[in-house]
Formats: sequence, structure tokens, C-alpha cells
Amino acid sequence: MLVYTFQITFTRASYRANYKCTRVNNDDLRECLSSSLPLSIRAVYPCNTLTNQNSFQYQCDHFNVSRLSSNRGGRISHSPAVVVDVTDSSDIQNVVKCATKLNYIVNALSGGHSYEGYGLGSMYNNIIINMEAINYININQHDRTGTFGAGTRLGPIYYRIYQYDNYTINAGSCAWVGLAGIALGSGYDFLARLHGLLSDNILEMKAVNAQGELLTINQTHEPELYWALRGSGGGLFVIVTEFKLRLVKSPSLVRSFSFFWYANVTKLVMQRYQSLLFDDKIFNLSNNIFWQMGVNSIQIEISITYFGIELEEFNRIISLLLTTLPTPYKTEVHQRDWLTFVYLNSDIGDLNGDHRQLLLDNLTYPAHYSKAKHLFYDQPISNHSLDRLIDRLALGNGQISLLFSPWDGYLRTIPVHATGFPHRHFKFGIQFMVSWNDTQHEEQHMSW
Repeated sequence: MLVYTFQITFTRASYRANYKCTRVNNDDLRECLSSSLPLSIRAVYPCNTLTNQNSFQYQCDHFNVSRLSSNRGGRISHSPAVVVDVTDSSDIQNVVKCATKLNYIVNALSGGHSYEGYGLGSMYNNIIINMEAINYININQHDRTGTFGAGTRLGPIYYRIYQYDNYTINAGSCAWVGLAGIALGSGYDFLARLHGLLSDNILEMKAVNAQGELLTINQTHEPELYWALRGSGGGLFVIVTEFKLRLVKSPSLVRSFSFFWYANVTKLVMQRYQSLLFDDKIFNLSNNIFWQMGVNSIQIEISITYFGIELEEFNRIISLLLTTLPTPYKTEVHQRDWLTFVYLNSDIGDLNGDHRQLLLDNLTYPAHYSKAKHLFYDQPISNHSLDRLIDRLALGNGQISLLFSPWDGYLRTIPVHATGFPHRHFKFGIQFMVSWNDTQHEEQHMSW
């Protein structure tokens, strides 16, 4: 393994230094793809690549490659040799074979949003395989499994499998997220405390390796890849084209309480959240309950969501939370079915909207500029650090936000080394995010 790592690192370092100078044009790539792919497959050679502009052998198209990441968070400059809109695994095999033969870097894109646009790669003149069209959904009600194309968005998945006896998957809260990215990275959502991570429910995958071979990956066939891809497989080892997932029963009812306090009591609320989170004897939270804390310089919110019918446990948790805290300035109470809950948490709908239209449309993430980081914690944040954190938040004028999420419940009953996801032993995570509307103050926001 050490030798292998050294070889890869050394090769990549040398390759990166000379890559721009060694490629005269992409005519060989175009010839290979043209002879390997069906005529129906769209291959776009962007004009913003210098070698494409200077070639008279084919016509290039003007388009903004960053649109493919559907988020303006990415700050990597992208100049691909080609973007290939594939429709099945055989297309991907043929593209990979051409790339291997001609020494091109390949990056796979499942079509959803990425904070940094990693699906577009980071190398000049690379090949982007766009898998958005591989978006089939096949449900097997007998064994409660679903087979999904790697380019399927979560919205269509949530809507369609709900029609099959109210099933769902434990994936993300945004309808426009692509399946492959979130499944290979772990897949954390509201049902994580109840059903674990999405990667925990991956039963089998189809994938193309660097030789262009189509592999079946499961617990008994390619077991090491099966281990690695469930939590640390975002384009590192193979290109996954299909997932077979274990379906879970969606909650029959979703109840949620949201409590809001002004920023002057932020420290008190954060201390209470942490004290309960780390006190298993008193709190002893049911896996049916999911609670998050959102913080900015204007207000702090704790949202408690209960996936069930019995309210005794739910009321106990609320009472424990509020006992030592000032009265919230606002409280919101909601009771919804699962699909409505998913619809509203996509943050682009309203109660009068059409679930079908929202969840089935080819959605893209609402365009804005942003930067986000995620950190994990296995112990409470100290009072001194909370003070410093709150002081920093005040500088953001409401544009910096923190989201605290618990990492306990069922997902922690699975051994840390059972899959490639390494963060299972932590107690909670925080997503730090700053967003803005234009490039004028980008440097200031990035500094925050």
C-alpha cells in the first residue's frame, strides 16, 4: 500500500507539472470517442479550451461548464477537453477506454449540486462524464429494495418510491442532490438516528474500473471495494453507475417543534443543547427523534422532529430542553406526512405547491455564492471557545450560519470499521456556511 501510494503521488505530481505542455490538441480524443460511442451520445467540446478553439477538425460549443455543478460555491477553474453526456454503463466503459488509451484524466459527475464542484475535476483538459441521464428507478416490493441509476436525483426517488406502500430512502434533505455523490460520501439525513447512513443501506453497486470493465460490487464480490465505496468512494476508485439500496418504511406522521431565541441568549441555548446531547442517562433520546440547532448572529433555533405517533417521549424531550432556558420569542409547531415534510425541507416549495412537479422536475440548486465546511466533535465545545465563536458570528451580520446535527442513535451501533466512513464515532457535527449574492465581497466572505 505504501509503495502504491508513493507511485500514484509521484506520477500525479510529475504529470500535473507537464500536462498543459504535452497536449497539442484533442483530435485524437474526438476520433476515439466518435468511433466508440453511438451517434446519439452528445459530446460537447467547450470553446473555452484553447486547443479546441484552434482545431478545425470539429465544431466546439460555447457554454459555461460551471453550470454542471449547479452551485456557485466552486472556485476551481475548469477547462475540460470534453463533456460526454452518457446514457448507460457501456457508454462509460467506452469513454474510460479512450481516456486510458490516450492518457486523459476522467471525472464522473452524477448531476446534483456540489459545494466545490468536485465532480468537474481539478485538472486542465480532463474528460467529464455527465451521468445525469442514467436516472432510472426500479422498485422490487418483494424484497423491499430499489435499483437506481447513478444520476438520479433524490426528488424523483422520494416521490416515486413513496407510491410503493410509502417507502423511502434515508438520504439528504434537498430534492436536487444527485444519488451517487451522497451515497458514496455516506448520506446523512433526518432518518440517520433511526436507520443509519444511506451508505449503510447499499446492498450492491455496478461500476466501471480504470480498465473499462463493468464490475458487480457487493459483500461477496469485490468486498474491499464494497467496504471502501460505502463512505469514502466519491470518484476515487471506480465510476459507480448503479446502486441497489435497501428501502425503509417512511414515517406515517412527522411532528416538529421549532423554538427561536434572540442572539443575546445564544450561549445559554448552545450550552443546554450540548449538556443534553452528552448526558445519555437523562436524555436517552429515542431513535425516532431528530433534533438540530441552527445559529447565526441574529437568532438561534432548535428544531425537534419526531417520526412517530406516541407523544410521551416527544413531550419529555421538549420539557427537558426548555426547563432551564428563557422563554423562546417564537415557537412553531407542524404535523405533516412524510412527502410534505421532504417537500418543505427542500427549501424551495410551499404548502400550496405540487409535490409531483417539485419532486419529479430536473431541479437544480438555487444559484448563490457560498462556502461551507463541516467539522465533527466527540466532546462539548468549551465555554471559552463558545465565547470566541459567538464573537466571530457577530461579524457576519446574519450571513454566517452554523448547523449542529447529532451523530448518535442507530448509526453509532454500526462498528466504525464496518464501512469506509470514518466519522461514525463522533457525537455531533457542525456545518459552517457563509453565503452571498455576488462576487464583489467574495474575499471578505471567504475570510469569514
